[in-house]
Amino acid sequence: MLFSCKISSAVLSYFEKQGEDSNLLLESTSLPEEFLCDPSYWMKAGEMENFLLAAQRIAKEEGPLLQKIGHAGPELRSWGVLDSVLRMMPRPQEIFSQPQRFLSYFISPEPPVDHVIKTEFSIELDLPVSSEIYPLVTTYLKSAFESLPVYVGKPLATGSWNDIHLKINWASEQESIFEQDPGHQISPELLRSVVSSLELHQRELEEKNRELQVRNEQLSKAQREMEAQIAEKVDVQGVLSADVHQLDFIDENSIQILTHHISRLTDYMVRAQQLVTMLVGQERTKPAVKEAMRRIDWDRIKTQFPLTVQETRHILEKTQKKYQEQNHV
Repeated sequence: MLFSCKISSAVLSYFEKQGEDSNLLLESTSLPEEFLCDPSYWMKAGEMENFLLAAQRIAKEEGPLLQKIGHAGPELRSWGVLDSVLRMMPRPQEIFSQPQRFLSYFISPEPPVDHVIKTEFSIELDLPVSSEIYPLVTTYLKSAFESLPVYVGKPLATGSWNDIHLKINWASEQESIFEQDPGHQISPELLRSVVSSLELHQRELEEKNRELQVRNEQLSKAQREMEAQIAEKVDVQGVLSADVHQLDFIDENSIQILTHHISRLTDYMVRAQQLVTMLVGQERTKPAVKEAMRRIDWDRIKTQFPLTVQETRHILEKTQKKYQEQNHV
């Protein structure tokens, strides 16, 4: 399960607004700042929970931090396209009447909802995200739900999230929350068209980022497999860089085996390079791909591997020559 970086973006925006030092928070995760601030990016569920835990530990202000950040959503404007969608709606009825749609902006894959109960002043439902497993994320999301009426100038709602059960209530004074606001004279058809267009754009961005995350993981996996294969064989350079005079135990058969291993390692590297090229494709300039390439230092690997192979083969040739001289071959 993934959680949207709309959450981390909101936290960082709140830290900046409050004058908090976010450097320690950024150091608490391996994701670069540009991803954490990208509302269309996604983070693994456990990593997001740990990020919010770090935020709570670092923040100097007292009180329910994540609740404050969730309630501050309308002023933080850290949800990207979703902020624009909410501001164009004359009433939050669409969001409250379709809670799964709102949750899908923050949880991937889109969580199914069950046991939905709607009344004039409340909505409650069950969803497969437990507040016991993710207490910090659910606290933020509950508060985000509570902030929705604020987008149309109404007071905050109130809510609770107990295990998998979410309930949101709005006060009786907000009865007009489901009435048409005469101040909005936008054509309903035009509004629906614009909102649909914005939501489609948001979905496309999020889908592309999910694809990049998958490619990032595939790239990292390919790198780990390549390293494991190399380590599995033999640290040829380490052995053969030793004083050739200390390698008297190596016979000509051993030299041939080592030469064969070097050829196989070269073949592995060529295959890995082909895989990386295929995975990267036209996405090389994307932030996620660039970050993955940087982490594994791919450019250096491509440059150094053939040089290492060349040096190792040179040492093997010297060793073979010495062996032949000693044995008058």
